[in-house]
Amino acid sequence: MTRERAGIIIRDTTDPDLAAMLAILNAEIADSPYIYAETPVTLDQRRAWLAALRSANLPALVAAEIDEAGEVVGWAALSPYRSSSGYRFTAELSVYVARTAHRRGIGTQLIAALEDRARSGGIHALVGSVDAENAASLTLLERFGFVEAARLPEVGRKFGLWRTQLLVVKILRPERFPALDR
Repeated sequence: MTRERAGIIIRDTTDPDLAAMLAILNAEIADSPYIYAETPVTLDQRRAWLAALRSANLPALVAAEIDEAGEVVGWAALSPYRSSSGYRFTAELSVYVARTAHRRGIGTQLIAALEDRARSGGIHALVGSVDAENAASLTLLERFGFVEAARLPEVGRKFGLWRTQLLVVKILRPERFPALDR
């Protein structure tokens, strides 16, 4: 699956993309109050993460420049929301865009592609976990129809401050339900 728009291609993640994806994620871990992780992720951890998504038949996508370098400037993935079987129709989305590529519509392209893949994969609900002060991410998700479902005050801590997490949700109308066969 690939999509092309405004100098960016959205495509499935390949193993060589992991280093660039990791750099984007680790920059957010180091500098952003919105990501509650405090320890950088390793390449081996990302490899295991991608293998787990592939075995669960969930997408991991990258946004790459359409030029000779093909630089990865963003990524997005669907992960299992919870491990219990009753949640098999729900996925959690993650979207990260390199700071140098903000305000170019890349997050929008990634979410649209994830929604398409979720629908075709029989996902009924998408959940996002967003820091309550992350206005840009909340605005983007609201444009896609996500609504606040829960507010969890002071459940995260970053840079010496308590952080409030919002859970946002969007109900999809899947094209089919392959998970019913499991």
